Amino acid sequence: MQTRGAIYHHKDMVFYNGGVANKYLILLNTPDKADPYLFVKTTTKKKSRPSNPGCIKKHKCFFIKAGKAFFPNDSWVLLHEIYEIHPNKIDTDSNITILKDELKHEVIEGIVNCLFKVSGQDMPGSQKKLLRPPMQEHLIKLQAKFNQNR
Repeated sequence: MQTRGAIYHHKDMVFYNGGVANKYLILLNTPDKADPYLFVKTTTKKKSRPSNPGCIKKHKCFFIKAGKAFFPNDSWVLLHEIYEIHPNKIDTDSNITILKDELKHEVIEGIVNCLFKVSGQDMPGSQKKLLRPPMQEHLIKLQAKFNQNR
């Protein structure tokens, strides 16, 4: 079982728009045996995206500067689509490999928090539950309340 922040490589990632490309994927949840793996894809193509480290809500992405995490090049984590891949496909698809590296805790938490800012209201409840189990959601609210009282 892999944990949140694990980095995968997919040789022939098929996008929702039908495109296919070689992509790095970031695991957003820590799935149980029957749970789907939730991924976001990354890109090194800047296009019109800013290069401000962290969450860029307007562009629905999270920027990681080259060398600050696993990625050797400037990379944008694209948050407008979450890819659900079921465990049996992860285990049997030879195009999908897990890399030995994983993101640091603060980076993956930043990505997940940004994802909730970008599309939290539109996200299916099943995905929200996998990304933030109920206890974690309560702890986040408690921490925000504590920080507000400072």
